[in-house]
Amino acid sequence: MRIPYQHIEIEQIYTQIFSAQKRAIAICSANAGEGVTSLAMALAERNLLAGHTTLVVDLNLYRPALKNLLNIAEVDRQSVSILSVPQLVTAQQHQLAVTGVTAPLHREKIIKLRQPGVLEQCIKQWLEHYDSVIIDTSPLNRINAQNIPAERVAAACDGVVLMVLAGQTSEAMVCSAVAKLKTSNAQLLGCVFNDRDNPCLKDELLREVQRIRKFSWLTRPLKKLITNNQLLNLEV
Repeated sequence: MRIPYQHIEIEQIYTQIFSAQKRAIAICSANAGEGVTSLAMALAERNLLAGHTTLVVDLNLYRPALKNLLNIAEVDRQSVSILSVPQLVTAQQHQLAVTGVTAPLHREKIIKLRQPGVLEQCIKQWLEHYDSVIIDTSPLNRINAQNIPAERVAAACDGVVLMVLAGQTSEAMVCSAVAKLKTSNAQLLGCVFNDRDNPCLKDELLREVQRIRKFSWLTRPLKKLITNNQLLNLEV
């Protein structure tokens, strides 16, 4: 799923996050598949268009999303030995290429990143070269030996945004995720509800009208009527 940066919702989220002078932001969710990577990429694209250098870091070891485009060889330096060298990356179903860091694959690096102060030092070094760092994390409620706990990543950042897939993620799951963030002393900046599976009435009506597109003489006025209807354009 790709979220266009032009959406007014992305503009609202971007303004609220970056107007607070937060430079290192973690994006997380209770479960997998809630749109964390899509939100991270949309915010990165919006931040780049604002003229700010941005680094996207993939620490979602449950389902890594970023892949290198250039395959630049690793440099043997202590400052970059834990994580890969920042380079051009992209995510599946995204045409945008950004500067990013792919997920670590070696177990010894994952264990080292769990140690107190190590991830904080990495973020500090990144912020010396980039205006903003956006980190894609593993699901908060998915615990296994291969993950870097999302609450650990969130605590190392200036703030965290919780992504919630409406209609799929239960209240209990969200409460459990928020409790983990609070326990780790992470600063929760807010929750973003993904309405992917809950389209608004206006979108549903337009989709149904599209099914009779062969009757163009009828679909065109119907689309115009639905699009311009003030009641259907109200935000709920």
